[in-house]
Amino acid sequence: MDYLNTLSLKIPNGASIVEPQEVQPLEEFRSRVSKIYPLPDVKLLAWLRARNLNVDKAEQMLRRHLIWRKNNEIGKLILWESPKSFFPYFHSGFDKEGTPIFILPIGQWDLKGCIEMGDMVPALKFVYQTLETLVSAGTLVSIYQGVVICDFDGFTYSQIAHRTVIQGMIETVRVFEANYPEILKAAYVINAPLVFNIVYTLVKPLLNSRTLSKIQIFKSDPVRWKQALLEGIDKSQLPVHWGGSRSGSDEFCSEAWLTQPLPPYYFKKTGSNFDDFGEEWFSLKILGGEILKFPYEILERKYCEEVNSVLTWAFYTDGHSNDMDFTIFYEKKNIFLVEKRKVTTSESKKEEGSIKLKEPGKYFVKFDNRGSNRSKNLHYSICLNK
Repeated sequence: MDYLNTLSLKIPNGASIVEPQEVQPLEEFRSRVSKIYPLPDVKLLAWLRARNLNVDKAEQMLRRHLIWRKNNEIGKLILWESPKSFFPYFHSGFDKEGTPIFILPIGQWDLKGCIEMGDMVPALKFVYQTLETLVSAGTLVSIYQGVVICDFDGFTYSQIAHRTVIQGMIETVRVFEANYPEILKAAYVINAPLVFNIVYTLVKPLLNSRTLSKIQIFKSDPVRWKQALLEGIDKSQLPVHWGGSRSGSDEFCSEAWLTQPLPPYYFKKTGSNFDDFGEEWFSLKILGGEILKFPYEILERKYCEEVNSVLTWAFYTDGHSNDMDFTIFYEKKNIFLVEKRKVTTSESKKEEGSIKLKEPGKYFVKFDNRGSNRSKNLHYSICLNK
């Protein structure tokens, strides 16, 4: 809120200004719905504008929305605890007019995996909760719109090569258009790959002309999209990775993301898959001279005493490798539970093991490639069983 205190706050894009042609429809609309929707005129205008000032259609839209909220218990979603963070997102800050900014790394979201694991219903519920979070973030400062940055870096055809994924995307857009009119101040689609055209072609017919006019699409051209972002957003309100100067634990401010901190190296992973035993494997590239540290934390001692916490690991590299160090470190006592040692791995030779953790605190699984100038494709499965 410190940044907001430096701004002269106003409703962005003149959203609170009633145009002459809107006065009469607004008065009629207010008289019809004030008992069921006793909110400020700026909220009433959103429904009217979404239906081109047709009072009958705006009223029908609003009444359907209220039924939808009741049937889906939307009012309770702010308190709902999702079983997991399906789609990480970040309330980065506020633009130069005080509008909340959200970053959605859609290219990193595991849409296909979500479907294959049977998580479609809770995932959609998670999406609805996210929309409610966006609304509430602006309402706190009497601003009823938001800015979203949709980063498609890493998005591939395999993500949408599943009928249910497409259905989920269409349903999300349909719900957004039907229930959150005029909430969008601006949308920046960045790092859009060719496959994005398929997605956009499918959802574009569901978006009204006012929404479409607020969307800017950029290919993988950081110079152009960063320049566009910074026209309306101060550098202090964006992480370094997106052209800003906001400080954090890394260039993505991974520790500050909503629902929970980002998993280690979330933006470096090239994907995940499940083996025949149901274990999830991740892949990423470790550069020559680079160190990767994966933190795992036990917060309460009772987990060790009652359940026996066990950390298991398995990993391998593409091609033969014998110059990477591996270790497991316990931060609290400054000791190595697995001493630093060179490991030899390849596609046919995995390094596997497990260790019982008897104390609460933070543990680090570390891969050290400083002894090599070669990059390696690392495939790993690490699990802390509490």
